[in-house]
Amino acid sequence: MQLGMCSWSYHRDFESGKTDLFEWMTLCARELKVHGIEITDAHMQSTDEDYVRTVKRTAVDLNLTISALTVSNDFGRELEEDRNAELEKVERALDLAADLGAPILRVFAGWPENVREKTAQERRDQWNEMARCMTIAGMLADRNGIVLAVENHNHGGFLQTADDVQRLLTDADSEWLRLNLDTGNFVDGFESIEKTLLYAVHIHAKMLHIDENGRDFTTDYPRLFDLLRDRNYRGFVSLEYEGEEESAYAVPRGLEFLRRLARESGQ
Repeated sequence: MQLGMCSWSYHRDFESGKTDLFEWMTLCARELKVHGIEITDAHMQSTDEDYVRTVKRTAVDLNLTISALTVSNDFGRELEEDRNAELEKVERALDLAADLGAPILRVFAGWPENVREKTAQERRDQWNEMARCMTIAGMLADRNGIVLAVENHNHGGFLQTADDVQRLLTDADSEWLRLNLDTGNFVDGFESIEKTLLYAVHIHAKMLHIDENGRDFTTDYPRLFDLLRDRNYRGFVSLEYEGEEESAYAVPRGLEFLRRLARESGQ
């Protein structure tokens, strides 16, 4: 298990222009001292070849692994033309991940539009269309040699429980589709975390309220790290901070908490 950092943890700093990708990468390497970084595609200023190559070289210079690229797609869109546009978005992100040397692209299954207005059959149709899109995305991932890590998301999304994750992996039936396990997004919490860890190739350690000692009770993190040790999880655990406190103050505390738990669990 290795600790990483999501650029989304600093999304307000990116959006305000307070930081850029290169400054953030330097922070991750020299101050936060994480091993890997997960880059949100919107936090890249360009997809021009020279810029992408510079990002890749900078990561090497800083001894950082680009553990994953993330894209915010939505296969729950009601119109076929909109779902096709989301597939095109994923295709572009797969090309970008390959150019960056990132082995994983974090994707979403999506959020079914107007679901409360649908009949049971219409809801099944929405799921089937999402799974069809994910199947196509898996084919595109195969072409690029990039693993798709679909994230569980409970805010009205398709993947709210372990059963949902297992159903999608069965329906999409792609050896290039795995799970980005977000510790704070299952509606039933640890029950689904335990059931889906075997599918996880990347993990988000979700943090919302980091106290003065770095603890966050969004997830039972001591229990999680014991589980990671027992299951011999060897991938990245990427801190994803989404709280109200400024990232510059909250994130270092949360990261040290995770680092301490990793040591105590023998990782």
